[in-house]
Amino acid sequence: MGHYVLNHVYKGVLALGVLIVIGFAFMSWGFKRVALKFGERWGFRDVGDVAGLPLLVALFSVYGLALTPLSNTITRSMEAEADAFGLNAARQPDGAAQGAVHLAEYRKMQPGALEEAIFFDHPSGWNRIHRAMVWKAENFSAADIAAYDAQHHPPGVSRN
Repeated sequence: MGHYVLNHVYKGVLALGVLIVIGFAFMSWGFKRVALKFGERWGFRDVGDVAGLPLLVALFSVYGLALTPLSNTITRSMEAEADAFGLNAARQPDGAAQGAVHLAEYRKMQPGALEEAIFFDHPSGWNRIHRAMVWKAENFSAADIAAYDAQHHPPGVSRN
């Protein structure tokens, strides 16, 4: 629901469109540079020559690989915004944290910062749990949060 309300579909399409335009510019620039140097030897002259298709695929692959951290960061930011929306709408930080724990079955729970930036297109489980608990601490004085916590964690009962 957060993705819909926060217009992430439109923002994602816009971001993807910009990245595609930049990618085509990169591929055009790269193709021209390589064609001038190796085109005759490799049997093609311009971008319209089918023999240059492997070079275009290679350039696109290099661009996509280099762009992975940026595209993952865009997606991860939208996911974090949607998580925050969900916390504010549902007001169930313990449930959000529990959901993040279940995701740890197939994702690394606490990656390093560089690892998360390169390979994660969603916030890590640790970040999701941390944000949920920060939200809970910031909103603990609200009657519904305090009542829920008192009901599920009575005094004298371990919270482990």
